[in-house]
Amino acid sequence: MTSQPARDVADGFSLVETILAIAMLGIGVLSVVGGMMTSIRVGDLDRRQADGQTAVRAYAEAVAGDTYAACASSYPASGFTTPTGWTSSMTVTYWSVSTSTFGSTCGTDSGLQRVTLSMSATDGQDSESLRVGKRAP
Repeated sequence: MTSQPARDVADGFSLVETILAIAMLGIGVLSVVGGMMTSIRVGDLDRRQADGQTAVRAYAEAVAGDTYAACASSYPASGFTTPTGWTSSMTVTYWSVSTSTFGSTCGTDSGLQRVTLSMSATDGQDSESLRVGKRAP
């Protein structure tokens, strides 16, 4: 009868191999979760920017539809309501024939105004602006 030789190596994994495998899986899972969070944040920012652009364009359409007013400091933007979570502002500058630039003081109305419309998210994450030209009829 021959006897079986004794095995020097035990079947299975050692503790070090198991710990290394778990660490490598943890790093992989952490990378996937980090990528998902980045994707979620970028998607939220993209949606917020799209909402802001849509709102400022609606604001511009409302201002463009208002009747020209000489030396106006603002326009009523009839039919426009600032969306929840946003604040709106308007500045009007006036064309100066003598300097060929827009200025903040009206003086003699030359019949051309530049209205700058701004929308800012109340949480500070986004702001959008748009300029509208107003001409006297």
